[in-house]
Amino acid sequence: MGATMESLPARAQPLRSSMLKRPAVLRSGGCRLLLDPDGSVRWMESLREGRLIFGREQVWLYKIQAGVTVQSQRPDWNIRALPRSAGFSGKVFESVDVTQSFEFLGGTREGHTRSLKLTNLGSSPVKLRAIGVSDPTAAHFRDETFGWGALGVNAFGRVSHVAMDEVSDPPSARVFGTIPQPLRFYMTTDRGRASDAVQSGEVPEATAGMSGQTIILSLHELELAPQETKSILFASIYHPKLEDALAEFASLQKETKGQPQPGRAFGCSNPQVVRTFEWALASVAEAEFDGDALDRLDSMPGLLYTDPAASMRLVARVKASARKDGSLGHSLDPGNAGLLETALLLNSTAHYLLLSGDKKPARTQYPFLRKSANFLLEESAGAAVHPDPKLPQGWRRLLGKGYPTGEIPEVSVAVATALATASQLARVLGKGADASRFRERGDMIIDGVRKRLTDERGLVALAVDSTGKLHGEDTIDTAVACYRGPGLVAESQAAAHRLLEKDFESGYGPRTVPTSNRIFFNGTYGQGQLGGYWTRAALAHAILCYRSGLAGTGSLILEKIARLVAEDSVRLGGGPGEFPLWMDVEGRASHGGGSDPVSASRFIEALVEGELGFSFAPGGLSFSPATTSTLKWLGGEFWIGTPATVFVGRLPAKVALFVSGLQTPQRNGSTFSKAEQATCSQKGLTAFSFFGPGQVICVGNGTGGRVQSAVSFSPRGEDMSKRLSVPLEEYDPAKETWGKVGSLRVQASMSFDATLGPSEWKAFRVSA
Repeated sequence: MGATMESLPARAQPLRSSMLKRPAVLRSGGCRLLLDPDGSVRWMESLREGRLIFGREQVWLYKIQAGVTVQSQRPDWNIRALPRSAGFSGKVFESVDVTQSFEFLGGTREGHTRSLKLTNLGSSPVKLRAIGVSDPTAAHFRDETFGWGALGVNAFGRVSHVAMDEVSDPPSARVFGTIPQPLRFYMTTDRGRASDAVQSGEVPEATAGMSGQTIILSLHELELAPQETKSILFASIYHPKLEDALAEFASLQKETKGQPQPGRAFGCSNPQVVRTFEWALASVAEAEFDGDALDRLDSMPGLLYTDPAASMRLVARVKASARKDGSLGHSLDPGNAGLLETALLLNSTAHYLLLSGDKKPARTQYPFLRKSANFLLEESAGAAVHPDPKLPQGWRRLLGKGYPTGEIPEVSVAVATALATASQLARVLGKGADASRFRERGDMIIDGVRKRLTDERGLVALAVDSTGKLHGEDTIDTAVACYRGPGLVAESQAAAHRLLEKDFESGYGPRTVPTSNRIFFNGTYGQGQLGGYWTRAALAHAILCYRSGLAGTGSLILEKIARLVAEDSVRLGGGPGEFPLWMDVEGRASHGGGSDPVSASRFIEALVEGELGFSFAPGGLSFSPATTSTLKWLGGEFWIGTPATVFVGRLPAKVALFVSGLQTPQRNGSTFSKAEQATCSQKGLTAFSFFGPGQVICVGNGTGGRVQSAVSFSPRGEDMSKRLSVPLEEYDPAKETWGKVGSLRVQASMSFDATLGPSEWKAFRVSA
């Protein structure tokens, strides 16, 4: 346990391109943008269309001196990667500073921009040439086969852009343009000619138009005086209609580019947790398009709390493949029923309907959900669940050989939880007979797990095989099974404690099999399922710790995983901000080929249900944050059946709670009707304004130092407009009292100065 409880300092270190072994992946609105370490765009993928909508896009720089054209050497870029944007900065030709910024187009349009900024740091003028290369059909410049792009385009060169109609049905269009306009655009379908132009630094004469899998080259020449800066914007725009793509480019020319989609407001005393939450939002948003049905459904909790509309689109996509009996096919063999898949679909859909409290869609969905619940009743006759032994079940589906068969606790608990949630929904809809049947069977399954699948130490076992033998080897499965439902209280506590022991520790939470198991332990076999580290399984254990009253331990595991995602992922061979699917602990290498949406979902789930203590019961919604968490404060916007804003501040043995959006007053907390984000003049601070009744502004410092900042907010308190000034009070959490610290003049935008120490939080009150 000592290894788990060590302190975790937040230590952001610079990221350089030489550290990247894989492309950096940016995500937004169902699109992925891959950035190679050399600063080129590898491709842009539309998950909605299931194809690449742009291929490689790169800018080459040259210095022209005494009639000689010299190509720049690739610098070791300094990289700052965020989920939806990235910056590359470095120096070429000794005195030219280069900054490249990549981001998605604002709003819902698909496309991306590259902003290139060049600054002459030298004492003499310098003449530069920039050649941009774009492969809009994704047919060229690819080292591997990935999906497909376009069969071809009809491209028409204009002064500032190239407009392209795609040869496709349904039709689509692209625009590649630059601001300011280039000296010329050159087009070719010959990759060799394009490569020759890049090598020589000379672009042939302009091309008026071309059809086929066209490559576009743009040419800019710039003269920079000492200390002068010039910029070029390269835009790649995709739209079903050409006129709309052209209108988007015109807005860029007028500097009226659509604003980027605002991120969900969230702050925390640990900046790594904040960055990991941002990456989690981007990763879990892709679950809607995940090809694995089980992973899609397993990503529902995090998606539900952050984007309920997307979670219901996901449900609709999965339901479309449901069988006549209400079951879903097994994710590895759709021809056979998947018990875990069906249970997760039933549980997540019923949970959403219960949270929303809207009976109209609940009544519409209920016939299908009842059919799914009846299927689970049939499959659990005798109060025992026996999945098909010919197929791997539960989370160990990648083991290949030797996966557990028979009665598997993870599947049994998931089925019992789904029936219990369906019972709650049935009772709300007045279906008393269904509610009783579902609840009774769920309780009987949980009772069977306790009697048949729990060993003498109170740990849930791996499985009971077809011969009746209990497989009681210690594995992380004991936590994963208990995570599937809250019914196993004592068993959850036993699992939480056992996985904290030293033989399970990996540095980021428990591994799948302890090192003390000399029979089965292998750090890499079955993609790490016999001794490696699985992020999603470790997060299941963190959630279990919160449920078991070990919030301090749960928060430390959460901080370790935040460090893994926000900082260590690149050093382990992954990309920036990736949730590794699994990791070879001894080999210090992450695996999985991208960010795991299930892990991202569970990270969000741990924050909402663990850190904020959110729970849902027939009596209503509530937040009961624990006092023992290592996170000193946390605040954010979430969906819990209604949009809600929550701020939690901690002192030793005390917690302060401020929440909006709930009808039920919160015990040991302040409840408001509405909230909005306030603004701070200094980075690293997060502030929320709660109002109705009264108005309270909560501010948290997410930096490692002392910060003084102006905090701005709009007056929302009752009758404040009738006053010239109002008192400003500060909350003393130790005494749980308010004390006046000044007064503020009432105006459309009000502000005050706040000084906060490292990781400190404060609350201020204004009222008429």
